[in-house]
Amino acid sequence: MKSYYTLLALTCTLGTFAQSPNDSIATRTDSIPQKDQKLSSALIVGQRQNKVENAAMGITYLRPEHIRSIPTMFGEADIIKALQMQPGVSAGVDGFAGMMVRGGDSDQNLFLIAGNPIYQMNHAGGLFSAYNIEAVRDVAFYKSSFPARYGGRLSSVVDIITKPGDSNHYKGSFSIGLTSANINFGGPIIKNRTSFNVSMRRSWLDALTTPALAIANNDSKSLGEKSKGAYAFTDFNLMVNHRFEKYGTLSLVGYYGVDNLSLGYEDWSINVSYTENKYHDKSDLHLKWGNFLTALKWSLPVGDQWVHNLNLAYTRYNSKFGVAYDYKMGEKGTPSYSHEYADFDVVNGIDDVSLRSQWLWSFGNRESLRFGLDYTLHRFTPEQNRQHSSNTNITFADNEPAVHAHETALYADAELRPTDWFQVNAGLRFSDFLVREKNYLMIEPRLSANFRVSPSVSFKAGYARMTQFVQQVSNTYISLPTDYWMPVTDRHAPLVSDQYSIGGYYSYKNEWNLSVEGWYKRMSRLLEYREHHNLLAQNIAWVDKLTSGKGTSYGVDFLLEKNFGRVAGFLGYGLLWTERHFKELNQGNPFPSKYDNRHKFNVALSYRATRRIEMNAAWTVMTGNLITLPLEDYNYSTETHPLTPKKPDYQNGDPVEYVNQRNNFRLPAYHRLDAGINFYRFHKKSGKQSIWNISAYNAYAKKNPIMIQKTTEHRGTEMRARLRGLALFVIVPSISYTLKF
Repeated sequence: MKSYYTLLALTCTLGTFAQSPNDSIATRTDSIPQKDQKLSSALIVGQRQNKVENAAMGITYLRPEHIRSIPTMFGEADIIKALQMQPGVSAGVDGFAGMMVRGGDSDQNLFLIAGNPIYQMNHAGGLFSAYNIEAVRDVAFYKSSFPARYGGRLSSVVDIITKPGDSNHYKGSFSIGLTSANINFGGPIIKNRTSFNVSMRRSWLDALTTPALAIANNDSKSLGEKSKGAYAFTDFNLMVNHRFEKYGTLSLVGYYGVDNLSLGYEDWSINVSYTENKYHDKSDLHLKWGNFLTALKWSLPVGDQWVHNLNLAYTRYNSKFGVAYDYKMGEKGTPSYSHEYADFDVVNGIDDVSLRSQWLWSFGNRESLRFGLDYTLHRFTPEQNRQHSSNTNITFADNEPAVHAHETALYADAELRPTDWFQVNAGLRFSDFLVREKNYLMIEPRLSANFRVSPSVSFKAGYARMTQFVQQVSNTYISLPTDYWMPVTDRHAPLVSDQYSIGGYYSYKNEWNLSVEGWYKRMSRLLEYREHHNLLAQNIAWVDKLTSGKGTSYGVDFLLEKNFGRVAGFLGYGLLWTERHFKELNQGNPFPSKYDNRHKFNVALSYRATRRIEMNAAWTVMTGNLITLPLEDYNYSTETHPLTPKKPDYQNGDPVEYVNQRNNFRLPAYHRLDAGINFYRFHKKSGKQSIWNISAYNAYAKKNPIMIQKTTEHRGTEMRARLRGLALFVIVPSISYTLKF
């Protein structure tokens, strides 16, 4: 049974609507120059509007060329890791796709594919993004001044628009790297009328580990041992568009992403003289999680100034975690034979059916109005358990009933420009959440104003209230499928944030852009696990394991962009304070968030050396994360002393670790350089392009600790604690090949 407990220890450790013409991001020429084109860098970012002219604040627009130009681990272009470079965004654990925006938590970000929410944003616990860059047309990232059409999260919105497919020509690409391969293909079904675009990506980590394990097991079988393990992820994107002559455009959007992880171990007796000493021990662990989305969208122009968008969608998030062991002792049919087995599964998931109706009115460049009605039927299965063991020989299910909820939102956004020097965006959103006969009606006002003092300089101010009805509570530092999405109930009210922003902006021909934004955010009704919740009985409901509190964050974001020439890029700096206050945690005292990265500095540069060679680099420096670490040990005394606590029975005289407060230890300052180079080849006759990418994550091999290991040393009669930092990724070289056709 030793493998079963080893496996359990490992488990505990792992512990938009259709785009209207006014809503499209400005396109730009391909970053790979043709022979008669002037050289330019791929880091040029497509801008929807000049930041000086627009009243919106805290918005970044990214195109695939920009995302690809930022070197990442394993050479995988990654939307989330590109957004981690933005000021005000904390990356979390080194190498993983965490995203804590302006003091929020990772579950407070709304991720949308074609306007529809996706709950799981990454593969492999965050090593890879769940979004295939080959299927992406544009990305809009909001961290303040949220339009009223967005709701349901406190901290940010990531709106991903997928490729619609060319209605005249067939185009495609194929990429292969160290960890995965993907293919993208699109073109006309009916020329000038119906088009499609399909993308598929799959990792091949399982193809690499299977032969390696087979070789290792070939040697270990003689010792009575065998291991197995496999991991793979797959994602699939589809978009089909059909344009009617009089009735607008009908679109079908599909997304599927899934992760599979399996681990196992076997050991058995060899060269045993007595049958009663024979044994066979087997244990297995399996994790599967992912998203499924299908949506039907209809965009219908009504007259010259109105557009109606209708969206019907089904979204499913599901994860399953299972552990099983089988232990046999002796030989079957003999008195000494015994057989013990047990297996249990934990399943959680969310099923959403939604209908959205939106109207857009535009009158020149002075006024526009957008209003709509959204409805979503949620079905939450936060904790479904099934157990089967040899002790009872029956299957036991400990399942909480599914939670059904109805979410409705009515909103309106207005953009007004009464004069050339003043512009205002005003929005109002009414959100209603009905769950277990408890109804929550939330009012969310949004307002931002732009005061333009010259053609190149403006000042802005804004306010936004956001409400969140679901939360993913976690006590680990990475995103895992075992972290449940939990709805608000009659016990816990919706989460609320209020954010105030002011900023100054400068633009020189939209080639040099400078922005400075100061912000302050209040968060209330945040949820965390209670102290020692893992010691509670298994039949305790999940709502009883949580406690509610509040948070405060404030800071300054600085961003300088250069959008022209052979050398392009950006420089960002973020200053951040973030704090939490829970009456039932940390003895009721405030404590800093674990991602209170006080200072964060990022620079990303792209240099087009020649038509065929492009070099990219990204450097990150930031204050280290906070962790909870017992800095002192003490022994219970048998003598009566006012400062000596009473000795509990379970300590057995061992030294006890003392923690003075949550997140009391700051890791060393973090810094890392990523570098890459692209080699282009142009095939004139066929029109194809091939690209070789060579890159290195953490190029100068900085050991950035992600955790601290504490050990105790005996020095004579004294015992001293020793702290040792553990780093996960030192240097990760990669190579990839892309063919565009």
